[in-house]
Amino acid sequence: MQKGRNTKTGGNFIKADKRYALFILAAIFAVAHLDRHVLGISLDAIGKEFALSDSQLGFLSGFVFAVVFVVAGFPIAWLAARGSRRNIVAASATLWSVLTILTASAQNFLHLIIARIGVGIGEAGAVAPAHSMISDLYPPDRRTSALATFTTGANIGVLLAFLIGGIAGQALGWRWAFVIAGMPGLLLAVLLRFTVGEPMRASDKTVSSKPSTLFASSLKTIWDDQGLFHAMMGLALTGIVTFGALAWTPAFIIRAHGLGQAQTGVYLALSIGIIGGIGTWLSGRLADRLGANNAKWRIGIVIVAILAAKPLIWGFLLIGNTRLALTLYTIALTMGAVFWGPTFAFLHSRVANEMRPMATAIYLFAFNLIGVGIGPTVVGFASSNVFHGFGTHSLGISMAAIHLAGLWGLWHYWKAMQTIN
Repeated sequence: MQKGRNTKTGGNFIKADKRYALFILAAIFAVAHLDRHVLGISLDAIGKEFALSDSQLGFLSGFVFAVVFVVAGFPIAWLAARGSRRNIVAASATLWSVLTILTASAQNFLHLIIARIGVGIGEAGAVAPAHSMISDLYPPDRRTSALATFTTGANIGVLLAFLIGGIAGQALGWRWAFVIAGMPGLLLAVLLRFTVGEPMRASDKTVSSKPSTLFASSLKTIWDDQGLFHAMMGLALTGIVTFGALAWTPAFIIRAHGLGQAQTGVYLALSIGIIGGIGTWLSGRLADRLGANNAKWRIGIVIVAILAAKPLIWGFLLIGNTRLALTLYTIALTMGAVFWGPTFAFLHSRVANEMRPMATAIYLFAFNLIGVGIGPTVVGFASSNVFHGFGTHSLGISMAAIHLAGLWGLWHYWKAMQTIN
């Protein structure tokens, strides 16, 4: 490997080029989603062991994680604007991996909450610093593709979460699934720290020494730019659907279609992890290619994907035929994460370099507080309290209802697209 450029002291360790750096960052993002979503495939088992309701499980998988994730995100973004982004990501990966392993020792609901708080704090350091590094590594005309490649790590992480949670969880128990899930992050943290250099920042401007000042200036930039404001709202509302589905789809398939935990895990691993990952990666390349001729397509592709996916998802949730339902879901997954790369590439193209980590943290605040906080929690509450009269269909109806938020998000993406010249 050739030696890469690094603005920090790097010792005598080999420094990888930008493709290797992107690979390691994507792998760490994959581990973040592995450790986050192994809970989803384990919800039924955990609920039975601790006698938890759907409302409690939704609170655990949604609100608890979201609050600490977004609160920790802002100081981490400020640190990323001033210091070594590589070291922040490496330290964060170490923290959430250790807390994932410790989840296996939980003895009650409170222990589970504490462990998820720790995982949330750790994962808050995975995205904003990594996005900032990628935007410095790749020029604007390749940035959407690079960020989409990074995002495929989420699909791979979900693949691993459902495989490990499904197969290991059924064979060894859900506790061992968490132990296995937490181990790869420790290795990747070491690889990142000692084989990837800190990219040279595209701007040498001095970042404010006060986190509040950087936050205020970044927030004002987003608020004053109608395109950025609408893209943020579109991202947040899409997050309700994304995380509501990820948290509850395994339980829905097990309950509605009678598949076992291992069968469900394997199916979701192959469909979300592989098919969804290919769709995410191709969407970034397509957005860059179409955007070269008409810049509006960089956001327009998100609108097309949302419109095309909704009928397929509603069919999956409401049709009783298992084969047809799973086929519709598989097709819909090719468009499941199309929004990520284009949204953050759009953000990074309209803010100053030194604002990118904090602006990303603000977007993630909206995405996670609204998406993670509301999505799983509302689905669980609606299943237990609003649609409980529908019996075994209550969860599917609750999930179908939450997808209306995606149509609202589509309108915001449309408004953001109108601001592109």
